[in-house]
Amino acid sequence: MLFFLFVYNCDRIALENFALEELKMENSVKNLIQFIDHSPSCFHVIENAKKQFLEHGFIQLEEKEHWNLEEGKSYFVERNGSSMIAFHLPKKDFQGFHIVASHSDSPTYRIKEQPEMSVEKHYTKLNIERYGGMIPETWFDRPLSVAGRIIIEENGQIKDQLVNIDRDLMIIPNLAIHMSRSSNESKQLNPQKDLLPLCGGNLTKDAFEEMIAKESGVEKEDILSYDLFYITE
Repeated sequence: MLFFLFVYNCDRIALENFALEELKMENSVKNLIQFIDHSPSCFHVIENAKKQFLEHGFIQLEEKEHWNLEEGKSYFVERNGSSMIAFHLPKKDFQGFHIVASHSDSPTYRIKEQPEMSVEKHYTKLNIERYGGMIPETWFDRPLSVAGRIIIEENGQIKDQLVNIDRDLMIIPNLAIHMSRSSNESKQLNPQKDLLPLCGGNLTKDAFEEMIAKESGVEKEDILSYDLFYITE
């Protein structure tokens, strides 16, 4: 009886530990998915990572300043709002160290300056350029939107502001099979011809920056430049 009770207790403890590990893993996965959902561009990734580091006691450093580092403390430094290095200084001697690296960006298409292209005054497309290596076919027939950052002038100062338009704006449509008999054959896609998105709504010539300004709560005249990309909805 004592033997079986011991086995039961061991199994119960093992199951409880397993359940706790599963719960931790589930929470980690949920946190990761939430982080990804709120990070549609590399600029959002760095801003969200910055918030998490500050919440966990990390100290932000500036590249242009002299660093006075202390043992036992954690630090991070960012560059251009799109990259970041974080590190922890141990309190005693150490024999090695761990390095973890990851991309903050992903392959997509960058929207060019003054991108509107009116087609026979019937509809508007946006001019784009490739950013990174991707599988172009996966971008067809999917609702697309825009995210990134704008560079604005505010009270005589130059600053950047994040942009994430969380609604469907455009699509890269596939041609119907009777208009492109070679659709099912392997072919080379030309980004400047085959991958220009068709804009929906009332987006007309010279209206793209007006939309971005309105969505960002700024005046169009205050936008000096931007780094905006396609995102999938």
